[in-house]
Amino acid sequence: MPLLTSGDTVGLISCSDGLRAEDHTSLIEIERRLTRLGLKTVTAKTIFRDVHSPFSGSPQERASELTRLFHYPDIRAVFDVSGGDSANQILPFLDFDAIRNAGVPFVGISDLSVLNNAIFTRAGIPSYHYRIKNLAGSFAEQQTELFARMFMKDAPVPTFKIRWLRGKQMNGIVIGGNIRCFLKLAGTSCFPDPSNKIIFLEALGGGPARMASLLAQLDQLSVFAKCSGVLLGTFSAMQAKKMEPSIEQLVLEITERYQLPVAKTEQLGHGEDAHCLPIGLSLSFN
Repeated sequence: MPLLTSGDTVGLISCSDGLRAEDHTSLIEIERRLTRLGLKTVTAKTIFRDVHSPFSGSPQERASELTRLFHYPDIRAVFDVSGGDSANQILPFLDFDAIRNAGVPFVGISDLSVLNNAIFTRAGIPSYHYRIKNLAGSFAEQQTELFARMFMKDAPVPTFKIRWLRGKQMNGIVIGGNIRCFLKLAGTSCFPDPSNKIIFLEALGGGPARMASLLAQLDQLSVFAKCSGVLLGTFSAMQAKKMEPSIEQLVLEITERYQLPVAKTEQLGHGEDAHCLPIGLSLSFN
């Protein structure tokens, strides 16, 4: 059954750093394309950053607006248009029991990996690693078609292509996202149990030294010892500059003793042509 159908309502919010004033045109284009797909939109009060602040509201205000959208009549999904650094500020103010009862999926990437994984871990609700701002990007037409296929049709999952770096198959519930932001949950009750899970990792900025450090932290948390496989998305800065050692080399090295299956895709991450990945649902790759 599709997540959304024509006539449904979706919410738009900024739970991380607020949008800048110059992003207003992009927001209008996103709303226009959603309307073209037959969807209605409700916009949170916490969208644009306040004067002299990177935030669209206090942590309490952003959490309150997210909760309001989850319980808003007829809303079937909430899409976060933001990114940055501050999504984890709202975690202490979220009522995960209320989120579970609402049963409305959350969609976002980058810093919103914090919420994708927290909502799955604490409320048991799957989320989606997808950048709604791609509807206003360089591949807007293709992204509109992808949005309809992923969210409004019974499309097979996944819709992206992978190449194997080690092994030939992996199965399990998917967790993870942006590696830096995912690790903000370490040591909290919102960090998912990696046992028998597929760990998805991608990044926007950072070179080999930073990625080696973050991968070491995951290893020290026993993530690679417990998980069933690693799925890599794009590591934008490293790949654009062809930095060495590559992310593939770093991951293969740190997971070698576990002989984990590892796969790579160029269709998940921060690219404006990126696809969508469910977080908290079981997938099979072979």
